[in-house]
Amino acid sequence: MLITLFLTLALSAPPLELDLAASASVERPHQSLQERLSERLDALMTAETEEAAAELASEVRSLWRQQAGPTADLLLQRGAEARAIGDFNTAWRSYDHLRTLEPDYAEGWVVSAELAIEETDWTFALEALNQAVTLDAQRYDAWALLGRALEQAQAREAAMEAYREALSLYPLHPAAGPALARLERELAGRAL
Repeated sequence: MLITLFLTLALSAPPLELDLAASASVERPHQSLQERLSERLDALMTAETEEAAAELASEVRSLWRQQAGPTADLLLQRGAEARAIGDFNTAWRSYDHLRTLEPDYAEGWVVSAELAIEETDWTFALEALNQAVTLDAQRYDAWALLGRALEQAQAREAAMEAYREALSLYPLHPAAGPALARLERELAGRAL
């Protein structure tokens, strides 16, 4: 009896109308990795707080790491793990293999430069960072590191330009902003 009542009510109810236009506006269309990266980089340029900018920068870095295949990802992971425990030989081997397999992958050059800076190999760091920004001029992290390496090479004007590039892409960069301000003060002090 109860089943008959439910069936009668179900059959007599008007058909459900789906508002496809409304549901389509709620769903986000599929974005390619490059589209998401471009969107996040645009958002980073207009972030209003350091916290929001740091979160966007972390997401951007994650997207950059996804631009190569699984072998590159494995080599990045092995290099990072080796660096974390101070095994620089293994880290160098991982990053060397990465640069050989994916010479057009800017991330491989950036992580190699970071390792070179940790070991104070400023010459290789400069070469690697120049390669990274040549491959991808939006690498604010590479520009900021390049500024630091150029400072070590006593190329203050060039360092300031690198910091400015980093800040044009990531205005609230936690290292590039203070470094540029410090260099500008130093150069202003010399002019007096």
